Amino acid sequence: MFDLDEFVAKCQAALAAQDTTARIKALVKDAIADPKAVRSAFDARVTGSSISDRAVYRSEQLTVLDVSTPVGMKTPAHNHNMWAVIGVYDGEEHNVFFKEVDGKPEASGERLLRTGETAVLDEKTIHAISNPLTRKSFAIHVYGGDLVNRAGRSMWNPTTQVREPYDIKQLSTYTREMMQAGA
Repeated sequence: MFDLDEFVAKCQAALAAQDTTARIKALVKDAIADPKAVRSAFDARVTGSSISDRAVYRSEQLTVLDVSTPVGMKTPAHNHNMWAVIGVYDGEEHNVFFKEVDGKPEASGERLLRTGETAVLDEKTIHAISNPLTRKSFAIHVYGGDLVNRAGRSMWNPTTQVREPYDIKQLSTYTREMMQAGA
């Protein structure tokens, strides 16, 4: 059975290794091999729908988050300014990657993660995620820092493509607007 406290402890231990993201990717891969156990563990711990509510662990060095992506959800381009390891345990997560050109995001690639797949994003990654399915998708996201309070993060206005300081409330507003517009 998957144990969230044990998972977090192993992720914390991996922070001291030279190959931190490789170790955490292996931990995430092992965890999502039993999607029902992961879902059950998160369901017992997660208290709401916001990013803060879905974080089962947060410190300055590490965030462990259960990401629930509703049908039709799309986020605007944003960065984390830290590495991330993603593991989809139920559904799909479509990632579009960007590079910044003259202050605006320019698509530079994409990757569709399906159930059982993982990805490592480096600290310079700019991406947007969406759920291409007709049902919710679920993933573990592990970050190399405090996702909620990380200084210097950015997001790009989906209408004007202007870079803005990251603001979770504004990102949520943009996400809702994009879903309503079917963008």
